[in-house]
Amino acid sequence: LGLLFKFILAETILRLVLKHLINDGSFLYHVTYMYSYLFYLFFDFAGYSLLAIGFGNFLGVDVPINFDKPFLALNPKEFWKKWHKSLGDWLGDYFFKPIFKYFTSKKILESNQRQNIALFLTFSLMGFWDGFEWHYIVSGMLFGLYSVIHNDYIYRCKRSKRDVLFADLDPATVRVLSIVIMFNSVAFAIYIFSGKLF
Repeated sequence: LGLLFKFILAETILRLVLKHLINDGSFLYHVTYMYSYLFYLFFDFAGYSLLAIGFGNFLGVDVPINFDKPFLALNPKEFWKKWHKSLGDWLGDYFFKPIFKYFTSKKILESNQRQNIALFLTFSLMGFWDGFEWHYIVSGMLFGLYSVIHNDYIYRCKRSKRDVLFADLDPATVRVLSIVIMFNSVAFAIYIFSGKLF
């Protein structure tokens, strides 16, 4: 499956679509590149990940499953568990938790505000970790913003004891809307990551 993802699907998107797109500045170009690059990156990364899992199994080593249906994620937290779980766990252990713990020990702001700041800083640092170029940094900050918005939304729902945004909709509709919103939000952030927006 890793070979299929990496050397057939990712390569097909790269060679037949991405390499032939001409940047004429049109909306169609940007939309086509955005979604094509998203699927290219997924199959490329997922292919490497599946190959690592396969070789790990040969050696008797359990490798965490990454890229597990991320486009069906309902929110940023779920997306990162499905997209790159090992990176998400690492960021949580070495960035988010220490930052949140520091703010808590200093009794800076309220708990939800501390979480939001820690989330935003964690994803911003992830952008710097990818590289010291604006598109990596802005992409990381955008993922941080998504996480802050979702965290604040959950906080408000708990305080109100109701869904403050989708209260009047049935669960199936909410699920579909959540997937569509998350998928397109990710596509935009990944497009910025690609450095092709401007």
